[in-house]
Amino acid sequence: MPIAVSTTAVEADISLLNQRELFPQLATYWIARVIRSSWDELFSVLVAAEDPSREQIVLEVWDESSYFPIPSILEAALALKTGLSIREIAHSEASESEIENVRLTVQECLDRARTESRHAICFLTGVPGSGKTLVGLSLAHSDENKGNAIHFMSGNGPLVQVLQHLFTQESMRKGAYAPQARAEAKTLIENVHIFARNYTDDDQGPPSNHAIIFDEAQRAWNRAQNLRKFRRDYSEPEMLLRIMERHEDWAMVIALVGGGQEINDGEAGLEEWGRALLDLSKDWLIYASPEVLEGGQSTAGHRLFSDTLRQKEVQTSSALHLRTSNRSLRADQLATWVNLLLDGKSDEAASLRISERFPMFLARSLDETRLKLQQQGIGIERCGLVGSSGAARLRAEGLEPNSSFHADYPWEHWYLAEESDVRSSHRCEVFATEFEIQGLELDWIGLCWGGDFVWDPLRGWQLRALRHGNQTKWTAIKNEEKKIYRRNAYRVLLTRARKGMVIFVPRGNANDPTNSPEEFNATAEYLVRCGVNQLS
Repeated sequence: MPIAVSTTAVEADISLLNQRELFPQLATYWIARVIRSSWDELFSVLVAAEDPSREQIVLEVWDESSYFPIPSILEAALALKTGLSIREIAHSEASESEIENVRLTVQECLDRARTESRHAICFLTGVPGSGKTLVGLSLAHSDENKGNAIHFMSGNGPLVQVLQHLFTQESMRKGAYAPQARAEAKTLIENVHIFARNYTDDDQGPPSNHAIIFDEAQRAWNRAQNLRKFRRDYSEPEMLLRIMERHEDWAMVIALVGGGQEINDGEAGLEEWGRALLDLSKDWLIYASPEVLEGGQSTAGHRLFSDTLRQKEVQTSSALHLRTSNRSLRADQLATWVNLLLDGKSDEAASLRISERFPMFLARSLDETRLKLQQQGIGIERCGLVGSSGAARLRAEGLEPNSSFHADYPWEHWYLAEESDVRSSHRCEVFATEFEIQGLELDWIGLCWGGDFVWDPLRGWQLRALRHGNQTKWTAIKNEEKKIYRRNAYRVLLTRARKGMVIFVPRGNANDPTNSPEEFNATAEYLVRCGVNQLS
């Protein structure tokens, strides 16, 4: 109970002692609001605060007890860069050893490829927020691999942009000049498409690194997209494997795979890696989690080898799968809940009673959403708004959905700048789409629901788009691939919060057919049936 004692304090408001949030797991529940008191009133405040039913804390035990917070991906990346091990930073309420065990398993695969002079690929899977990127960053920064540096790469532009900016800031804080700091940051994490472009010519030599880590490997480009981008008539997985085959002695590709994360045209999926491995000249050693072959929840049903493909031998290990989401402090079943919600299974979603441990609120006002998010911003906790790239009518709420605006926005400042900076996520003025938030996270998320994905009580989820030729009404999405992308967009958005989420569903406008109150009301009611608490 924080008490500020001052000679000029106003009369103490003891009623603040009993004002608590609904959820006991939130800091706003177990830390009372600050009470201002004079010295003369301090005795009365302390007496009023005493609770005889609670056991007195033993000072020595409290002082010597362990404190193991779960780091955000940005905190973890910085900690790994400064020399901490994954064991020192990756403690989790759900599983303290899982991430370390997975890292050791991947390290063993890498060591075998090096000592036996083999070309190998290792597929690591995990539910959203389980720590795949953390494992990859840990391997890249590990002392064990200093002699044979591993290059960490991602096709996620905003993730690369934010981490490079973070590493640059940290180096400059320690005295490095800006050009040197920026150059060093680019060696720590690189855009995989730039790497592929640099080595795309077949007559070039092998890359400097024998081992590379590809984050969100299922998002690699398919053959058509690679032809458009690189004028190469094969997929990006095949191109990357061909590049690594230029090493005559050994090479290793560590592919981090997340299920249901494909959100854009031209993303190949897990199957494209299987097709590429069948066509290579060298005999690649393949390590994978069982879900890579069986098509589990973490791969959204996708498999490395389909029934129609000849299958290669794969060494499977359950230690190559991360089962538990560590992003959300007390919501190890959040990914399951999100899948049930998106599958239209409200009763099953509600049965998980997930909001009893992970705060989720439904708001019908954007101002109310902003207020709730900012109230939860205790200390360094970070909040911000997110929304679908297809939610074109969020403009009616004052939020800009234009893709060119989002492409040019300085996302590194959105994620890293302090609250007073107008570019910061804290201001809740600019929302990040699934493209800008994928692979990253915030403590508190305000998910702004769009008319591109609404619930119909009779027909289920309606996936729609505003066409360029007709901006007067929504048009149903019929292409099956684009339906997957739209559904996955909301899967990404619903799994980005670490500590809590406010889902804002607009009230709509009866005079605007693109903002139907009936559709938004039905969507809000469905979310409540799934277990989301109404903010009021």
